[in-house]
Amino acid sequence: MIPSTATVRFGPDGAPQVDASLRLTGSSQINCFTYPGKPPILAIDDAHVQVSITVPASGTVTPADLAAAHRLAAAVAAYITGLQDRLPAADDRAA
Repeated sequence: MIPSTATVRFGPDGAPQVDASLRLTGSSQINCFTYPGKPPILAIDDAHVQVSITVPASGTVTPADLAAAHRLAAAVAAYITGLQDRLPAADDRAA
């Protein structure tokens, strides 16, 4: 099994770039935390790699924030469909 990884690279100008690759398993934690009066936080925790997703301004949700969330949901739906298309049929798994 390939583990989740995270790397930090520094470009010639010194600006860091973070690359996180999550290999989700049954042990991965995926949660949405909601708080009164604040935007939600989507959190993914897999072993030593943690990713959180929320809006840029903690007190405000904009139409652009909602549009980004819809793009995220569409990408997740496509990911699920891609996995389902590659999962052997129930009859094949029983053999």
